[in-house]
Amino acid sequence: MQEKLIHVFYQDAADAATIREYLHSVERLDELVEIEETDTIQPSVSHAFYVNENRIHFLPDWLDKRPAVVFPSEIPFNKNNFLGAIFGLLGNEEKYPQHFTGFPAMLYAFDLMKSLSEGDETEGALEAILSRTNFDHAFENYSFNHNVAIALNYGHFSNEINADAIAAHYDDALQLAFEPSYKAFTLKYYATFLLDNGDPQKALQLLKQKTPVSLGDYAKFSLERVWCQATMKDIKVPYDEDQMIALKTRLWDTLQFFDQHHHKTIAAFLWMDVAHIANLCNSYAESIGYITKAAQYFKEEGQQEMTAQVQMMRGRLLYDWAQSGNPQFYRSALEAYQEALNIFTKDDTPEVFADIHHQLGVIYAELPDENKKRSIWAALSVTSFSEAFEYYNKADYPYQYSKICNDYGNAFSKFPSGAKSDHFEKALSYYHEALTIRSKEEYPTERALTLLNFLDASWRVGNPEEEFNEKRFFDMLAKATEIKELTTDEQLLAEADKHLQLLEELKTTFNKQVADA
Repeated sequence: MQEKLIHVFYQDAADAATIREYLHSVERLDELVEIEETDTIQPSVSHAFYVNENRIHFLPDWLDKRPAVVFPSEIPFNKNNFLGAIFGLLGNEEKYPQHFTGFPAMLYAFDLMKSLSEGDETEGALEAILSRTNFDHAFENYSFNHNVAIALNYGHFSNEINADAIAAHYDDALQLAFEPSYKAFTLKYYATFLLDNGDPQKALQLLKQKTPVSLGDYAKFSLERVWCQATMKDIKVPYDEDQMIALKTRLWDTLQFFDQHHHKTIAAFLWMDVAHIANLCNSYAESIGYITKAAQYFKEEGQQEMTAQVQMMRGRLLYDWAQSGNPQFYRSALEAYQEALNIFTKDDTPEVFADIHHQLGVIYAELPDENKKRSIWAALSVTSFSEAFEYYNKADYPYQYSKICNDYGNAFSKFPSGAKSDHFEKALSYYHEALTIRSKEEYPTERALTLLNFLDASWRVGNPEEEFNEKRFFDMLAKATEIKELTTDEQLLAEADKHLQLLEELKTTFNKQVADA
């Protein structure tokens, strides 16, 4: 039996007959709507509303199934409002407006929800909401600020929206929310907004200060999920042990809640998160098990694009595992990325297609095999890097272009040597190209890494036999010295010192040979 699209809950049995009467007034509408009696709210259902005490009530959706629009608190239970609410949840833009001609707050809420759901221009929906300046209830003032913040945050506008304006409306909504679940609802999206704008510490501070003490499980674990996301972005090497323990515990508890309540899409995202944390802790087998679970859930939910995203993450995890001394996993990493290409095609998603080929180029270059086959892998690596460069050109995507140049140089350094080519010479040319973008002012750490790669390749590039290449010597000396001005990282500084020592030894040896000649 097909699951119905809308749920209507009631507490008073007397309302059931009226609900059915309203439903049957529109042909076959009852086939889309499930009517259920309940003594409590049902946060596990998103596309739903409640009829109680002659009012219609919409509650916060904690499962991200619909845009985070807050509806009026005082919605009289009558035929017009009931049918308008049904058609609004169904997204029937021809029918719901005619039921709310005398109830603009409901009309504007559904218009905003439709705009956000379908990715339409949001300016018209926002202007309508802003046109209401008089509020009969305190809740209306709260919902006004919350909905304006959501519209500005997630809508599509012809002009760029000022982040301060979004934060101001979220702040006002938080101050005006007197009911804990609505306060938590606004807090969830405010903290996520801060997180999306690169400020996980402020998001964590906000959650700590504003989270209501008493919340239902869905509100509680929805906020816990945001806390985990913020903490994952806030952790830095070396990891704070107490912070990592708290993150693991709270992340696992949050995952268990959504998993046990069969919310597979949210659980799948959380399986991805625990896989990431396991990978940070070098628990590779554990990480692969978690990411496999995420892929399974997305597949069961029919989310092909997210399944492919998980395959990309799985490829990265397997590559990290291979890099840690388990080269047998290079091929599994390749297979994961290649599977993702079945969804992320060059025509439909050129950026992701280029990202995948960037990673394929790296892996092909590192595949352990006999020399004859390694030449084949090298050719495939060149092809994949070419695909990546086709999208990430220097003019439009300088940062990504420089990263691909650096990795392509690394790939050439790993290719099997050929009789007619010096792969290290080609590696140097790509490192040089990366350095034209990785300036000491903008990207000091990235520049230091590329300089080290350049130095490694410089030791191995072809030189005239028994000849001291003075130009290259001074170039290497300058690059090794520059690294010491770019970073305070002890490992990078130690690598630079090693090169400086080797250069000094080379110069001493050459001078001795000259003196002995």
